[in-house]
Amino acid sequence: MLLGLCAGMKELADYVIKNAPAGDIDAALEKFVQYSEKKRLGLHLGRAKGQTIEDSVRKGLEGLPEGTPAAVLELGCHAGDGTLSILSALKYRPGSTIISTEGNEEWLAAAKRVVAHASQGQDVRWIPVDMKAPDIQRLLGTLQAQGVDRLDSMVFDHEEDLFLPDLQTILQQKLLRIGGTVQVDNVKRKARALSKYMEFVGTGRNGFSTEVLSVSDPYPDSIAISQWLGTPEL
Repeated sequence: MLLGLCAGMKELADYVIKNAPAGDIDAALEKFVQYSEKKRLGLHLGRAKGQTIEDSVRKGLEGLPEGTPAAVLELGCHAGDGTLSILSALKYRPGSTIISTEGNEEWLAAAKRVVAHASQGQDVRWIPVDMKAPDIQRLLGTLQAQGVDRLDSMVFDHEEDLFLPDLQTILQQKLLRIGGTVQVDNVKRKARALSKYMEFVGTGRNGFSTEVLSVSDPYPDSIAISQWLGTPEL
């Protein structure tokens, strides 16, 4: 099963590259979802979840002067469809940066091919980070080395038990810009695992305003989009 899935990821990237014009983010995302659905790979977030990523990033950019480069952190990029949704939100932000982590080598290899193809001609810097073992301190070092001193939006889709401690570390380092956003997946399906995280970011708590959205594609679930309003102390 595992070998088949790995082969499926390579074939998925092949399909996107063959059937979507280079530099066409929307076409690449469409072909990604199309192939994953057709082959029942379960590798795609789905159109509805992808749209919530794009919407969350756009919300996090509110207040930035038009055309100002943005910085987005994606923890858990899988095979790259979430990254494509982020790219779509940054179309009119030349010079922007996306930092994406992934611990699965095969998923990251597929993401590198898919994103490189879809982002041709886009003035966006994409930095994929291989993180086989969770290490927020190493990641902070990577951000510093890449000259990223603020984050406008974040997408969390890595290990659920790390959502809260990673968010708290990022807030302690004052990296998330006031007005910036955090989007998390599986709020309904993994409610128990995410209960402490959701309590922390609940509206009126710890400087956040949080909206929970229901989605039905590719399965019934909920997404949380939290906006950081700032607080004197964490």
